Amino acid sequence: MRLDSVEIKVTLSSEHVEAAVAEFGLGPDGRRWQIYFCEDVVRGNSPATPLLDAGVVLRARHRGGDKADATVKLRPARRSQLSPEWLQMREGDDWEFKVEADWAGDRRVLAASITADRTATRLDEVRAGQASLSRLFHDDQRRFLDSNSPVRINLDMLTLLPPVAAVRWPEFEAEPKLSLRAERWTVDDLDFLELSAVADPEDAPARQTALHRFVAAHGFPADPGGESKTSRVVGHLVAVSARLPIA
Repeated sequence: MRLDSVEIKVTLSSEHVEAAVAEFGLGPDGRRWQIYFCEDVVRGNSPATPLLDAGVVLRARHRGGDKADATVKLRPARRSQLSPEWLQMREGDDWEFKVEADWAGDRRVLAASITADRTATRLDEVRAGQASLSRLFHDDQRRFLDSNSPVRINLDMLTLLPPVAAVRWPEFEAEPKLSLRAERWTVDDLDFLELSAVADPEDAPARQTALHRFVAAHGFPADPGGESKTSRVVGHLVAVSARLPIA
């Protein structure tokens, strides 16, 4: 059965972030991005995350200049929900499709995602209400969502949530055979630093052990595998958006 890779993650929460940034030598060379999530928000109602609860993550990233991308991700996903056509897909014009496992502590889930290159101009038009939200996504991403999503979604009825400020640093060698990515997310009083490594499925258990050993050796607690940073951030932003006056 198809499994392209395993992404192994450890997330450090706000009380450890500044110390970890200094300890791991994460300097000013990090790339500054803005990350936008989409959710089904009804202002004036109790905040809820129906897309996230159904395992659908819709995200756009402004990566500097006019560079941007958009991702449609099913997580947790089931192979049985993916059509035979998409299980054979790898890439197309300006997009890539992956079937990966996400490991964070004891939490291990399957994720199927399609990421497409977009432009910051297109993202800005959507933010300003000059283009519909569905225009943020590639035609093939919409086709993937229509044929594989566990729930029906009218993209143009969704809300583009306020941005998350992100910094991603170049990969660094934590120890032999363990290259790590570091990414920091901040929004309001939330602050997370994620360390991650991508491994082949057969190497993933050893890589996870090495990552946890590296983090512990520097005096930081490993993520127990609870609520993901995406869930915490999206839940917070939805609560903020749901409190806004009804237009």
